[in-house]
Amino acid sequence: MKKVLLITNIPNPYRVPLFNVMSKIFASKQLHLKVIFGSEGYKRRLFTLNKEELQFDYTILNDQAHSFSNDSEKSVFLYKGLSDVLKNEKPDAIIVSGFSSATMKVLWHAMPRRIPYIIWSGSIENESKNNSIIRKLQRKILTTCASSFVAYGSLAKEYLINLGAPEAKVKIAMNTVDTDFYYNNTNKIRNSFSITGTPHFLYLGYLVPRKNVKLLLQAVYQLSKKRRDFILDIVGDGSDKPELENFVQEHGIEDLVKFHGFRQKEELPNFLANSRALLFQTDFDIWGLVLNEAMASGVPCLASFNAGATTDLIDENLTGIAINYENTTMVVEKIEFFIENPKISAQMGQRAAEFIRTQVNLETAANGFLEAVNIASGNN
Repeated sequence: MKKVLLITNIPNPYRVPLFNVMSKIFASKQLHLKVIFGSEGYKRRLFTLNKEELQFDYTILNDQAHSFSNDSEKSVFLYKGLSDVLKNEKPDAIIVSGFSSATMKVLWHAMPRRIPYIIWSGSIENESKNNSIIRKLQRKILTTCASSFVAYGSLAKEYLINLGAPEAKVKIAMNTVDTDFYYNNTNKIRNSFSITGTPHFLYLGYLVPRKNVKLLLQAVYQLSKKRRDFILDIVGDGSDKPELENFVQEHGIEDLVKFHGFRQKEELPNFLANSRALLFQTDFDIWGLVLNEAMASGVPCLASFNAGATTDLIDENLTGIAINYENTTMVVEKIEFFIENPKISAQMGQRAAEFIRTQVNLETAANGFLEAVNIASGNN
């Protein structure tokens, strides 16, 4: 049985189910998957990790996330000890996440030994990010030397091709979550009671500058001048929370906006089951897994154009609606649409759930990785 190493940052709860499925599918093809994590976690990640859920071979490096600025979102992993692990494991192929220091170490190890390596990337074009010549050159070198690629979605694939990746060697393993968990648990709760009364909307995510959730609150405030028969539940935490709470108080919408703080994965179906729609504002996300979670739960989404997932997951007016949250008037109009049309909203959510569960599930993602490994190994 050949060995495939997959190198990534931390054992996120939303990634663990994917690696469990990958391990089984790879084993059926005589491939042993071992995951190497750079660290067990870092400060910004508030989730709890149950290691009993990790049903695959793995190693967690004795390292920690490093921060070289006051921005909590810019945690850097140096993957201390990775070079020794690569030497000891003697893999037949390596999958490495992104264009990190781990990818550089993989390049230095793999090239002289002629070990194929696969870049797994969600990066997409974004003018506001660092696009220095050195950064572009580094990514082009890593891309040129890679044997194949796994992209989160169509925009990530386009980005890799622009870096020089041959299109035929780029496979899409749609970025996803345990869709069955969200579908089954949310519907179990939804079916246990009748949803009546005030419609609830949900924002689920970090409250940080990049998300710019104030744009969403501005829309809520504008709508409040016309009607107050709705509630926005905000589930998440972050540095912007005090400012957002102040905005809510200053504009007299405390009865319309409820802050629930960070919640673990197991708690999310309670909010999703009671939501008319997910309101997903972001100034930039290479993907946005909250769309997967909500859609798998049968919740339609009003999704920002600035999220990479919107391009692949939102079929306009069928599985959700794509929008520019800077257009407050339009946001207000769409929220009103969901308030006034509960049946249409429910139908949109049902189509979203069917699409996610059949087209964007763990098995299809795992098979995307397998295709990339086969290409890298010369089996395709």
